[in-house]
Amino acid sequence: MLTGTIVQKDKDDLLVDVGGKSEGVLPFKELSLAVDPKALKVGDRLEVMVHRIDELDGTLFLSERRARALKTWEQVIEAHDRDEIIEATVTHVVKGGVLVDLGMRGFVPASQIRRQPVGNLDELLGQQLRLKVIDLDHKRHRVVLSQRQVLEEELQAKKQELLDTLEVGQIREGVVVRLADFGAFVDLGGVDGLIHNSELSYARIKHPSEVVRIGDVVQVEVMKFDPDSKKVSLSLKHTLPDPWDENADKLYETNRLFATIVKVTPNYLLVELVPGILAMVPKGEYDTSKQYSPGQEVEVTLLSINHATRRITASIQHVADVSPDEIDAIAEQEESVPGTGVPDVS
Repeated sequence: MLTGTIVQKDKDDLLVDVGGKSEGVLPFKELSLAVDPKALKVGDRLEVMVHRIDELDGTLFLSERRARALKTWEQVIEAHDRDEIIEATVTHVVKGGVLVDLGMRGFVPASQIRRQPVGNLDELLGQQLRLKVIDLDHKRHRVVLSQRQVLEEELQAKKQELLDTLEVGQIREGVVVRLADFGAFVDLGGVDGLIHNSELSYARIKHPSEVVRIGDVVQVEVMKFDPDSKKVSLSLKHTLPDPWDENADKLYETNRLFATIVKVTPNYLLVELVPGILAMVPKGEYDTSKQYSPGQEVEVTLLSINHATRRITASIQHVADVSPDEIDAIAEQEESVPGTGVPDVS
């Protein structure tokens, strides 16, 4: 390895003074891809090596390309030993992967470019990759590199950082990455959490696609977190307006409103008053001789409301048996008694 000074520039080569008895000849074909012959001028200094000596006249033939490759090889070995990242530009697409310019050629297999398969390798030409050395052939000076390893290590570090800071009750932003019959999976940034169907919406849903789609960015609350199994349970509905607060003016005893039947059992009907608020109509409060089915709209009277447990009982029978005037009269009567707190229904 020598450092020389350009003393003459010709059509196809350079004369370089390397401190010998005579200048050495550096053909342009012995310049690396990183050096543009047009940009070189007399007085510029280059690192070169002697790769041939003419036996007849002793002329030194120099190579900047080989000098750079030798120096790069030493740097590659050092990067491999220290597990360091090397940045290099894709120069060629070859069978099974791409070649990158390290100052010498390096090979990146297609399977080692990204964490997911790469469709068209040609789109990588000219792109800079962040790589780690995964295999060295010392005899042939060949190197195999991987960007996938870099990406996976960074993902693991990001995942661990997230796990170290994750706490129950936190509001986190995530991306919906997968839907299942029982809920939606959300990527919080390296860690996936599950939003069960019951936590997607205050309203009853059959499938998560009724609320979210893959790719949606959502705000979620961390409900449960097991650092050992790395399982995270999330809630979307806890970040949404509470229907009990939004519909407080409707939730009082004796109020009549239309509801949708969501479940029919031998002992009770379950009805949805508004999205996210359910009421139970017990047996005896509806006509058992009638046929009821999910999706059917019925008019109900609210009988009792427990805001602490969020349980409401209602009656379909009262709607049929008691006239609106009678219900209004009862409400007015109760309102006249101090301290009952019954709202005005007129």
